[in-house]
Amino acid sequence: MEKTTVLTEKDKIYATALIYIKEGQQNKFEEYKAKAGAILERHNARLEKVIKPTMLAQGNMQLPDEIHFVVFDSKKSMEAVNNDSDYKRIIEELRTPSVEKLIVIPSKLSDFEFTREIGDKSKAYGIALLNYNEGEKYEKLFEDYHNQVCEIMPEFGTHFERFLIPTGIKGDFKQPDEIHRFYFDSMEGLQQMGSDPRMLKLFPLRDESLSSLNFIIGEAL
Repeated sequence: MEKTTVLTEKDKIYATALIYIKEGQQNKFEEYKAKAGAILERHNARLEKVIKPTMLAQGNMQLPDEIHFVVFDSKKSMEAVNNDSDYKRIIEELRTPSVEKLIVIPSKLSDFEFTREIGDKSKAYGIALLNYNEGEKYEKLFEDYHNQVCEIMPEFGTHFERFLIPTGIKGDFKQPDEIHRFYFDSMEGLQQMGSDPRMLKLFPLRDESLSSLNFIIGEAL
């Protein structure tokens, strides 16, 4: 009798793709995106969310045209997609001609405990790509900062969707130590949060603990 493998959340792979689209090639890229979605579903994977960045609130990275968040049920699922002949064909025919640069960051879920909420297309989204300073004390310092600000942020209409720990990277970009995705009820709430005295008191902890922070604001497609 064949043994049944039971997959859990820990088996899942969460891939973040930073996509830079060639000028005038958006329609071709949309065709790729539509066909890729069907292939993902064929192999127990799905495009969880697409964010169109509108501004870089902090950092010095080149702003992507789109950020895709893909969930694979397992490593086997991801390999099946990458080895799919139809997928290889649309990469050659549609993605390569339409994409200037692609950065893919596979990740696992963070152990951080929080109430997960899912935003719709009416919300403003925040994507944080962060790197610690070198040394365990800075990781601990950031953890202390993060625990405190996550108690304050919901007061201003901030909701948490994903906290990810990257496990690798493909493309010309430094691998982040963490990726955070959240959304806001309003931009006014985000601005008020940024000027709140409690947050201002904690920002030095963040700045001391991190070597870099790219904070992207965008909208869901």
